[in-house]
Formats: sequence, structure tokens, C-alpha cells
Amino acid sequence: MLYLIGTGLYYLNDLPLRALEKLKNCDEVFLERYTNLNDISFLEQLENQIGKKIDIIERETVESELIIEKASKNKVALLIPGDPLAATTHFSLIAECKNRDIKTEIIHSSSIFSAVGETGLSLYKFGGTTSIPIYDEHFHPESFFEVIEENIKCGYHSLVLLEVRNKEKFVSALDAIQILKNIENKKGIPIVDWNNVIVISKLGSSDQKIYKSGNEEIKNLNPPLSLIVPGKLNENEKEALKFID
Repeated sequence: MLYLIGTGLYYLNDLPLRALEKLKNCDEVFLERYTNLNDISFLEQLENQIGKKIDIIERETVESELIIEKASKNKVALLIPGDPLAATTHFSLIAECKNRDIKTEIIHSSSIFSAVGETGLSLYKFGGTTSIPIYDEHFHPESFFEVIEENIKCGYHSLVLLEVRNKEKFVSALDAIQILKNIENKKGIPIVDWNNVIVISKLGSSDQKIYKSGNEEIKNLNPPLSLIVPGKLNENEKEALKFID
């Protein structure tokens, strides 16, 4: 049996209450953090509540056979930041369990895909989501801009997730904006409404920040980070953006 359980936007104790009984009855519990560098200060307290240790695992372990093999013999839970099926990696676990006749249960939780409504932009008007990875000397893709460009053509907003590996290695808001501007300049035509690009830090936490990209404070923001590149704004959205500095 495999349980995929969302822990919510930022804090581990945003975990849905009904997940606690499931965790108490599991033989093993794992937590991944590669999809979101969330706050785990509640980890020890949660371990005490459910009466077992929670092992933090890396992406390679999630994508290996380990979780599936364990779930084929015992009750196993994988705790996932945000909603458990927001990242396609986790649905592949469900698919593999179905192929092997292993029972699964999903417990959903809050996700950035709904929480961005706090900006005042309509959730119905978001197009495809994309992400900007960490660049290095030999890796600097630009395909994510195609998603943004296509969304803008349709009048849709774009949620752009910024990669984070740890507290020291992540795509900063300033880097992401510069990358997008460089690509736009290469195209030679204005595409993005830079006056209304939104930068979000630690959404769902008591320390969350929401700024427009021109605000100097964005240089001090810590992950998890994301951008919203707006499409066509209606009157309500224009009014809402007036409240963001």
C-alpha cells in the first residue's frame, strides 16, 4: 500500500489532519523535499505524534524502485510538499503501483497552483506552468520562454517556478528576471509586461512576500521562489495589482 500525502504549501504542520491516522498505521514514512524547500521544523513533533521516524529522501530515491518495492510488502507513506500530484514525478509512482496491483491512496493538500490567487489574478486565466532551472556553463535552456510567449498570445497568465536545490543553490528572482529579459531582447520585440510581473517568496508562510519585479526588495528574497508573468488583465485584476508594491 502506498500513500501519497501532501504536506501543504510551506510548513510541515500544514499537513491535513486526516493524514495523521494514516501515518500512524504505516510501517514506514518518507519525506521528499526536492520539489519544494519547505520548512521542516515540525518534523520531530510529527514523528512523536505518529510514533515513528520519518526518513528524508532525495529525488533519486523517489524515482528508484525502493518506494515501490517497499509498498508491495508494507504500508508506506511518501510525504510531498504542496499537493502530491502537482509534480509529474509522483504520478509515475501511482502508475507503477497500478501496473503491479499495489493499492494507493492520495491525500491532497494546498498547492501554489491555487495559492497564487492571493495575488488577485484569476486562477481561471492561468495557462501552462513552466520553470527556470539553475544555469551553469554548459546548461542554459530557453524553452520555458516559449510557454510564457504562447500564454501571452492567448491572454493567459504564466506561473514560472524557480529551481531550488538547497538554501545556497537556487535561481534568484533577479537572475530569473534577467534571463527572461535577455531572451526577450534576442527576439527583438517587447513581449512581457514588466511593470506587472510578480515575484513571490515563501508563499503560504508567515514570511511570505509578494512584490512587483521593479521592487528593490526582490534581491533579498529567499526560496522557494516563483514569478507570475501576466497576460491580459481584466479590470478586477488591474485593481488588485495596485495593492502590490
